[in-house]
Amino acid sequence: MTAGMDLLGDGGTIPLSDGTEITLRYSMRAIALLEQRYGSINAVQGAIDTTGHGAAFGPIIQLVGSGCLGPGGFEPHYREHQDAKGERRITGDVTFRRRTDGADLADLLLPSKLHDYVGAFNSAFSKALEGLGGNDDAPEGAAVETVSPGLSSTTSPSVPSRFRPVTSGT
Repeated sequence: MTAGMDLLGDGGTIPLSDGTEITLRYSMRAIALLEQRYGSINAVQGAIDTTGHGAAFGPIIQLVGSGCLGPGGFEPHYREHQDAKGERRITGDVTFRRRTDGADLADLLLPSKLHDYVGAFNSAFSKALEGLGGNDDAPEGAAVETVSPGLSSTTSPSVPSRFRPVTSGT
């Protein structure tokens, strides 16, 4: 384990349109949510199109929202799909609602502060990932395998498309 690693990765405070502010922190829960939404850590880091030709506002809601999770912050609301292979994916965007009043984060972010939000995300996310894995000898770009915790009481395996239920009365 790397000495001094900050697993919460504070990235500074960002302003919201209602006059409140929130500090971005990327806990393991926040990183796992982003990883599940985008498929990998590399995809998370490339989610915002900086060329101006692709999406920026939608992804920043997702990236900032996950950094607002936790007590006193926001709670994610999303749909999850599990395919026939047991792979779980978030389908659609995650909606982040403030725990205290139910306000939607997307309504509280200021388009004019996009640059500030991207900077705060980059800072906090980078800080949270410093030394992640604790294997400094691993080659750059090495694949990290993640293991699913398996089925839970809220999920069930998909039925194969070849499944035919038995008809009654025959």
